[in-house]
Amino acid sequence: NTAPTADEIAQFYDSQKERFAQPESVEARHILIKVEESEKDEVRAEKKAKAEALRKQLAEGADFEKLARENSDCPSKERGGSLGSFTRGQMVKPFEDAAFSQATNAIGPVVETQFGYHIIQVTGHTAPKTTSLDEVKERITDYLKQRKQYEAFETYLTGLKTKAKISYPGAAAMAEPNPMPE
Repeated sequence: NTAPTADEIAQFYDSQKERFAQPESVEARHILIKVEESEKDEVRAEKKAKAEALRKQLAEGADFEKLARENSDCPSKERGGSLGSFTRGQMVKPFEDAAFSQATNAIGPVVETQFGYHIIQVTGHTAPKTTSLDEVKERITDYLKQRKQYEAFETYLTGLKTKAKISYPGAAAMAEPNPMPE
């Protein structure tokens, strides 16, 4: 019988809990006004002013996707500025700090990173959680069942190998050394 018991399922879940952890994540979109490292302070100031003006339009109800398509210097502009969902450690620190601290759907303050000036809107926030045993019980059951079947097969094969006597016709004659020619 390869069906795992409830205790085996629970023990596996408890021993592998980190596998079932889902980190905190946010879904966000942004508009980037790109700044090159070599640009002078006046150019940087103009770009920051542009970002602030775009942020003001968004705060007053302008369409985020439209403004992103028309103004963003990030390839995400093709998706209305959408960056999808991400966890901590995937974005540069100032961007991450802003995104993870921002209220959902609010237009955040202009954030400066090494890439330039960003206007961020968090569109979704998922708190960290651990998937419950009930949610993964079926997957664990299938896994343990397959593992038991594999172990049973390995045991069976080992038993066959231990009991097997393999002989080759003529093997004894081949084992004899050839006599030396006289």
